[in-house]
Amino acid sequence: MTVISSMGQQWHKAQLAEKLSIRLQTESAICQLLAGATSLDTVCNLVLALAGSEQELSADVWDDGVMVALFFSAYRLLFVKATQQQLSQGEELIISIGGKLGQIVHMTDLLPAHRNQVELMSDLHQKLTNVRLKTRSKYSNMVRVR
Repeated sequence: MTVISSMGQQWHKAQLAEKLSIRLQTESAICQLLAGATSLDTVCNLVLALAGSEQELSADVWDDGVMVALFFSAYRLLFVKATQQQLSQGEELIISIGGKLGQIVHMTDLLPAHRNQVELMSDLHQKLTNVRLKTRSKYSNMVRVR
């Protein structure tokens, strides 16, 4: 019985990942980020792998709010990881896309909770970028001093 249940959950995640991929393919700002070796499908599957256990969402009810909820769940986990260690390319893409969601969704169409999540991801993305710049600058200064 658990095998059938697990297969059903994986099928559900695959359906959501496909809808997420289809939605993001239409955005040029997102497509520009995907010039590397990691495909959009891989990124979407990774989002669902990270967020799927927290989210009880249906592939039948799909809108930008569902996309925001999925990215926010994955983003929270990866933000903590990014402050402690280096991320993989797919994980970095989730961070980058999460920071750009405010540019691609119609904020007025979202529920207030989803608008807050988009704004939080954007703010956290900016803070993470600033921390990384300071770290690089500090490391660069240490190399020059020697």
